Amino acid sequence: MSSESTSLMGRPSTSAAAPERNVSGVNSRFGAVLVVLFTTGWVANHFVALMPAISHREHLGTATLDAVFGIYALGLLPGLLIGGRASDAFGRQAVALAGSATAVIGTIAMLLSQHADVLLAGRFIVGAGVGLAMTSGTAWASDLKGPAGAATAGAVMIAGFAIGPFAAGVIAAAGESGIRISFVVAAVMVVAAMVILIVAVQRTQAVLPATTRDSELSTPPQKSSARALSWALPLAPWVFASATLGFVAIPARVHTGLAAPMAAGIATMLVNGSSGIIQVIARAGKWGPRTGIAGAVLAALGYALTALAPGTMGAALSLPLLLILGCASGLSLREGLIDLEAAAPQQVRGALTGIFYALTYIGFGLPLLLATVDPGVSQAILAAMAVLASTAAVSRAARLRRDAHRQN
Repeated sequence: MSSESTSLMGRPSTSAAAPERNVSGVNSRFGAVLVVLFTTGWVANHFVALMPAISHREHLGTATLDAVFGIYALGLLPGLLIGGRASDAFGRQAVALAGSATAVIGTIAMLLSQHADVLLAGRFIVGAGVGLAMTSGTAWASDLKGPAGAATAGAVMIAGFAIGPFAAGVIAAAGESGIRISFVVAAVMVVAAMVILIVAVQRTQAVLPATTRDSELSTPPQKSSARALSWALPLAPWVFASATLGFVAIPARVHTGLAAPMAAGIATMLVNGSSGIIQVIARAGKWGPRTGIAGAVLAALGYALTALAPGTMGAALSLPLLLILGCASGLSLREGLIDLEAAAPQQVRGALTGIFYALTYIGFGLPLLLATVDPGVSQAILAAMAVLASTAAVSRAARLRRDAHRQN
């Protein structure tokens, strides 16, 4: 038996290169997981920029378009809940690949036809696939790199959310074939990510255990499902409620000279771009658990300002709002994922990540809710959300005074 194999079984290794190869193997897998998460964000969100063009070409009414947008969440929620638990039981790789393949199937369906019934089915299928890939991929990143892995996973996925719609807007504005080209690009990217992941795992199979979960023989007393969720879940509602308020609801109140796909793509890129950038700043500045307080405070500020804003906004007001809401989304996502990594037992990390993401995605219903009520009711909803986000910030600050929770 080789010295490398011996070391994997827990015996002393005589190979000086083994630790270096292990580090290289972890980095290789981690990079491949990030590629999968980036393309997951892309395939999930590029449709936002295509909605105006598809609506115009297919003569879709507002109710139909809202249904096509919202049905994604109906597929996503079971994907999130099932994917996390399944990845704990059957391994991260199998579920990540299954989710990616499912998202490709839904994307190809919409490539072949943009009729309303096909769009509804395709978006539902994409949602289910994204849910599987998000939870398994994020949990895998946490397994490989700890808190840094969890935070990086969120930031990379947000980058996919941001760049996908912007690129789709550029492609769709180029001509009639732009819609189908955008679907082709998304599908090809996901398939390429799957290939990269498979190759990375095969290359590192000899120097890494099949799963990092097996190395955890016991759960430290400070780690429990209840503790992890009690820290993470209060931040979950502000992740995508903030993001979708920014890139769906606010652009509808801003009049620009841009083509609709381009305007939607730019708004999405600004919201999700600021979400990713603020996460990098928080990490570099070592903000620690207080980052969650900042996320909730910014969410409260964004909702309050949106409630007070006039029905039609100019760029001077809408641009700062997009940035505030994007930062609120990013900081809340970052802290929720790190809270889970810090307090969740590893053997249920996937399931808890799925629960966290499921609650974050309830926020996707906010734009539809605001669009179906009177302006006065809409203002009241946003004001109530501002109060709730402020309460979450105050509660977290008070809890951190008596419970340090984690150091970074």
